[in-house]
Amino acid sequence: MSQTTASPQGSLDNLPLADRLRWLLAVRIGVVVLLPVAAWAIARTADTPAVETLVVPGVVLLAVGLLLHRLSALGRRWAVAAITVPVILDAVHLGWALYVAGGITGPVVYVIVLHVICVTLLGSFRTGLKLALWHSLVVMSVLKAVDTALLPAHGSVQGFESLPYGVFLVAVWVTAVMTSGLGAVNERELRRRRYDEEALRRLAGALHEADTGAKVAEALLDFTVDAADSPLAAVHCHVPEGSAVPAVDLAVRKHRDQDAEPLRAVGAPPPGSLLAAAVDQGSTVLAAMKGPDAWVDEVLEGARRVVAVPFGLDGSGSGVLTFQDDARTGSRIERRRVGVAEQAVAHAATAFARVALLEHLQASALTDGLTGVANRRAFDAAFERELAVAARTGAPVSVLIIDLDHFKKLNDTYGHQAGDDVLRGVGAALRSCVRPGDVAARYGGEEFALVLPGATADDAVAVAGRLRTVLREVEAPRPITASLGIACQLGAGLSAAELLATADTALYAAKAGGRDQAHLAGVEGAVTGVAVDEPTVAALPLPPVPARAHAAP
Repeated sequence: MSQTTASPQGSLDNLPLADRLRWLLAVRIGVVVLLPVAAWAIARTADTPAVETLVVPGVVLLAVGLLLHRLSALGRRWAVAAITVPVILDAVHLGWALYVAGGITGPVVYVIVLHVICVTLLGSFRTGLKLALWHSLVVMSVLKAVDTALLPAHGSVQGFESLPYGVFLVAVWVTAVMTSGLGAVNERELRRRRYDEEALRRLAGALHEADTGAKVAEALLDFTVDAADSPLAAVHCHVPEGSAVPAVDLAVRKHRDQDAEPLRAVGAPPPGSLLAAAVDQGSTVLAAMKGPDAWVDEVLEGARRVVAVPFGLDGSGSGVLTFQDDARTGSRIERRRVGVAEQAVAHAATAFARVALLEHLQASALTDGLTGVANRRAFDAAFERELAVAARTGAPVSVLIIDLDHFKKLNDTYGHQAGDDVLRGVGAALRSCVRPGDVAARYGGEEFALVLPGATADDAVAVAGRLRTVLREVEAPRPITASLGIACQLGAGLSAAELLATADTALYAAKAGGRDQAHLAGVEGAVTGVAVDEPTVAALPLPPVPARAHAAP
């Protein structure tokens, strides 16, 4: 499974450190240096100290700030110092400005509140609270200094008084807390959006590299459990049956912190299901499940709240992304999850359509052009693959070889066009009998073969019985019958060539027994046929492999 790369530290910052430094420098010039001078002009009285008492410290403050701003290029520690040290000095300078220009009841109080707002927005929640505390201490120190005559009183500047100082504290702290809180909420939202954008970029990269529908589904599910914060998600794609092309259903599920798992025995969503409703509606469905639903109950493990996002495959099919949702109905979190899921699905739909075309071209090379089932090359590859899976898991696997009875005589009597029509009908009959995950193939001439992963002997016999029934319904100049050979094994055992040879021996026994019947290797007599029908058989030891074996074409 492809893994997404985590974002570098700091890549999701709402405002880069260099930008913060520049904005803080602008705040220092406008709020900390220039506004106190304006406040001095408003509050000036006959005994107010000269303006130079504000301008000179302001110039020194700017010089220190500019020096640290230059040093910030040396590394992150210098950059942090370039933020914290000037902010501390800013508060000291504004405390001095409060003493010079009107005291605790003067206009500098408003400048201090504005400074708290600006620094909190450019910093963080903790920065705002620390600055409010620092301003409180500086102002109290200035007022106490007037009380103790360390600083001479002048004009309206008086010493420490509880009521004015209390009003000042309320103004500063309410401003700091409210600005910090709102800033934190907005910062989380902006950070989440930046993260979603980064996740969408990673998804686009993964989709670009995906070359199969399963890989596209895995990339989409990785995004969903991550960006949409879902513990369980699944995607289903359905391509309806076309001319000589069987219906295709792809289903993949993913739990958080687990690899995506393909689901084999899943067909088209039945009418009335959540998936069918989403496809019919053509828009996202947010469902609170109150009744049974096969997909939700089995695939999403009975989730009570489900989001289903449908998508089209350029007119050639449809799909639905479903995921478990535990957010409160109508909440901001739910809206965000749905929004990012819809964006992801829009990207994935294009990728599904692209790989569907690619897989169609690849399938064309592995499909028999006349019958629409797999060709011999595809059959051999699928058979080897399923035997390897069975050997690892200990699961059963069955193979059927089907030989149409007296097909050469039908060709000679009614012509090759009639024979081709019969072969097309047989191909359609085979596709109607197999389960999702089974492989039906044209083995050569009038011979066909089925690979049935996970099928026991009973299952294979049941398939043979259904096949004999549907073959009789194929439109043809005369009823179509076939002889069938069945071989089964559990887990590791015979090789592909040996198991095929075993099925071939059973096929010859069916033909020798009068045709129009099926024989199971290891069982005497026909298991399905005109004269003998045994609906249930035991998986007996396989007979020795005969000398004749099918060779690859």
